[in-house]
Amino acid sequence: MRIRLFNAFASNNSGSYTIVGSFRDAATAEEVARLVQEVCDAHSAWLAARDAAPEGAAPEGESPLEAFAQREGLRADNHGGDGDDWPQYGPSPAAIAAGHQVIVHAPYTVTMPPVFGALFYAKGGRVETELDHAHEELAVEFSYWPADVRWDDPGAAERFDAFERRVTAELPAWMARREHDSRPPIAPAWHGDGWSSRHLSAVFDDLVEGVQGVRRLAREHGMCLTVRVTECPHGVADPFARLRARPNPWGPFHVILWQIGPDRIAAMKAVRQAVGCGLDEVKAALEELPREILVDVTEEHARRAADLLRQAGCDAEAVVPARR
Repeated sequence: MRIRLFNAFASNNSGSYTIVGSFRDAATAEEVARLVQEVCDAHSAWLAARDAAPEGAAPEGESPLEAFAQREGLRADNHGGDGDDWPQYGPSPAAIAAGHQVIVHAPYTVTMPPVFGALFYAKGGRVETELDHAHEELAVEFSYWPADVRWDDPGAAERFDAFERRVTAELPAWMARREHDSRPPIAPAWHGDGWSSRHLSAVFDDLVEGVQGVRRLAREHGMCLTVRVTECPHGVADPFARLRARPNPWGPFHVILWQIGPDRIAAMKAVRQAVGCGLDEVKAALEELPREILVDVTEEHARRAADLLRQAGCDAEAVVPARR
């Protein structure tokens, strides 16, 4: 008797598909997202019924996607929606509106038909981003600002901070890895551009869930929101390292960390985010306390860092040192 043992590895050639469109106003974006979601659900159900039907009993006539393309006046050769042009194993594509933008996302597919981009232009919009067959994780950059407050209004900072506290509290659930994925989540990056908006970059386990969550909080806090989606570079552990390495805005304020709270890990994460440094620098910063962990930064930057540290249970404050 002969016994042979084989060690085999399976693979696939499917990635994700994402397209982002922008429109004149939020109402148009909401309507387009609704239309896309309805046809995606109908077409996926039609394909499932066709594939499950006995031979010779498959539904006849045009598919829901074909009917949709004709109804919207799109080119007859622009609908696709079969074979590799539609998710065969993953969930149906999802469409969501975020402000004046629409995101259509399929997490597992070879590709998608060009009908959605054509629809965006037919509805007076334009395609901002199309990531066709992306294998790497997707990074989402949110830009946000108060809808009814000038950027230089004294109340703007409070509005920003309140929104960011809510988002910070819910981010871990959206970034958590799935049970089979042992990699740590990629830490989000909070950053600015020197203008009237602030920015958050994050990698979500579920792109749609994460964007919907931030969009919900933005609405509750009266924040305008725009979204930019990119594919993370291959083999890069921290795609936001460049954002974390940005120089701090110069000003007269210092941040003093007097002592950390009972949760050392939470304190380390807060210091890393507040200072924008790596793990070794965080360990060194906590070796001898109290100490100034930020020096010569703006009041806004200092108070935001101190708030972040206090949320982690630390004793920290933003101060202007007495000048001699």
